[in-house]
Amino acid sequence: MSYHEMDTSELKAKAEEWIEELPFRKRWSEKLKIKDSALLIIDMQSFFLSPESHAYLPSGETIIENLNELVEFYDHHGGKVIYTRTVQEEGDEGVMEEWWRDIIREGPEAEIDERIEVEGSVVVKPRYSSFYRTDLDSILEDVENVVIGGVMTDMCCATTARDAFVRDYRVFFLADGTATATEETHVSALKALCHGIAEILTCQEAKERLQ
Repeated sequence: MSYHEMDTSELKAKAEEWIEELPFRKRWSEKLKIKDSALLIIDMQSFFLSPESHAYLPSGETIIENLNELVEFYDHHGGKVIYTRTVQEEGDEGVMEEWWRDIIREGPEAEIDERIEVEGSVVVKPRYSSFYRTDLDSILEDVENVVIGGVMTDMCCATTARDAFVRDYRVFFLADGTATATEETHVSALKALCHGIAEILTCQEAKERLQ
């Protein structure tokens, strides 16, 4: 079963295996309540999700259904959903361009993929972290818990998780709601985050915790 070709049920089963293999599983003691939590959907842009893009991430397509179901859950219960897009303006490429020899300009590839249900605020960010030079902290007023999904697991999602933790948000990280280039990299990121940053859980577990 290829990491990039799993359907929703296969991904859920695989995510449960990943979680079972984590070296440390921390659960936040506080109840996850919809009124004081926010769902962050990171960088589900055409740049990563369009097969026509040179940066196409097949595994990103496997999490769309899970994320949309969680968005619907939040929307139905009056929860807060926030989306991010990574965009670099001309003259603000920084080391991103030096490292990648590539950047994301404003345009069709920078837009959120049309298969993603957008039911909330959209934050445009210039770097990996969703907090860096954005108004995300203000949007998260009265929020104590952040649930993180999107791409890429090990970069923008993980960096946002770490930034959220040091800002005193409780972080919940979706094993089957995040994706990256390889299964090995994905699992490595989950293992790195599980010890001192985030509770790792499935999208279904997140809904159960919120009820």
